[in-house]
Amino acid sequence: MFEENDKYFEEKNRKEIVNRYETLLNNKKPFYFDVTDFESIIEFYVEQNKISNAFEASSIASGIFPSSPEIKIKKAQLLLDKGKHVEALSELKTAIFHDPKNFEIFLLLGITYLNLNNYKESIRQFEECIKILPHEVKKDEIFLTIGFHLAHANKFTSAIKYLSKSIEINNNNIDAITEIAYCYDCLTNYNKCIEYYLKAIDIEPLSEVNWYNIGLVYIKTKSYKKAIEALDYSLAIDPSYLSAILAKAHILFYLEKYNEAVEVYKEYLIYDSGYADVYYLIGECYEKIDDVKNAIKYYDLTILKDKEHADAWLGLGILKMQSEDFASSLVCLSKSALIDKENPEAHYALSELFFKTNILDDALNHADIAVKISPEETDYVLLQSEIYEELKNDKKAISVLEEGLFSVLEKAPILYRLAGLYFLNRKEKKATEFLKNAINEDSSLISDFFNIFPQAKDCEMFKGLLNLLSKNKKNEL
Repeated sequence: MFEENDKYFEEKNRKEIVNRYETLLNNKKPFYFDVTDFESIIEFYVEQNKISNAFEASSIASGIFPSSPEIKIKKAQLLLDKGKHVEALSELKTAIFHDPKNFEIFLLLGITYLNLNNYKESIRQFEECIKILPHEVKKDEIFLTIGFHLAHANKFTSAIKYLSKSIEINNNNIDAITEIAYCYDCLTNYNKCIEYYLKAIDIEPLSEVNWYNIGLVYIKTKSYKKAIEALDYSLAIDPSYLSAILAKAHILFYLEKYNEAVEVYKEYLIYDSGYADVYYLIGECYEKIDDVKNAIKYYDLTILKDKEHADAWLGLGILKMQSEDFASSLVCLSKSALIDKENPEAHYALSELFFKTNILDDALNHADIAVKISPEETDYVLLQSEIYEELKNDKKAISVLEEGLFSVLEKAPILYRLAGLYFLNRKEKKATEFLKNAINEDSSLISDFFNIFPQAKDCEMFKGLLNLLSKNKKNEL
């Protein structure tokens, strides 16, 4: 009770100082405040997020007390927050000249050198800070501060060292524990990361954030059941924790549990009905389970929320194409490609649409764009080749496939198609060579090959190759 009264009077006193300062400043009257008063004024403005006022007060204070280390520290902190690290360093060097035993200056010097990418010097300053810490200062908090800044400068191993020292002093320092977990996460040491999040949960079992964070780590380790359990705990504590709701829905989507994912995404919309991406994801779930009516409904709702949602226009365009509403499909797919010109899927879908409607020049144009953007996509190269076939340009149909072999991730379908095209062009030796390579790459596609090129079943060279491969397989067994 007495502490609350002290805080109340301290805050009241600070406001009176700030009011007097502002009155005298606005009236352009001379004034005098001591160093402690100026510290209070600067702190007040920082807390109110009035940074320009804080800078002004620090400049006035520097003019009155040019040698005050306290004012220099305040000004350096403001400069650090503004990203003016060189200027902050200058202020701190002046401050330490006047107060060489002030641990706070060394702490800020360490942070400043870290921001200037001088890691070696920053550690030297941090160690100096620790060496001269007064007994009344909480050492665990200083180690935490050092560890925090090292972690956010991506010096994770060093950060863990200082954060561990914080925990040695105070094993219930929840901030140090979760910061170590974060470091191990960044180092992809997920087992240690989970270990520290579990320690944090033991201390604060009702922290929805820690349950959420450990859920994300379980996702990274593909422990999806544990991830969902952790997210459920997070949501039991705070049912409106939107990040946890989305993470759970995403897992269910990834696990192809689309009906369950829909329910969780809809739960999200109870708390935030304006997020277009969630409507889109619901639409995608419905599309995956062939509920076209609801898929279209939610793609439409996505566009209602965000007219520039390229993926929703794309999804809608593909569904319209599948139902042979080619005019509507063209509108949707064109809109998607216009919004996101570098989306190869939109150009691929447009190419398919023009190919289906026999507008071959436009089909080829969009296939070329798709391949240029994503040359690793086998389907794009296959469609490009198919269009050249339809244009009676077998030479080009073959050359784009051969070029594609150098870039595509899935080579087998390209090899099978080359075998078929060379067969149709009466180059059976080359066709057999490609078919052999195709079978070696993926023998499961051989039936698809004969469905596309049924004439090839009568080819003696193919028969001989298939018999030989069959014998080799039996010998291996």
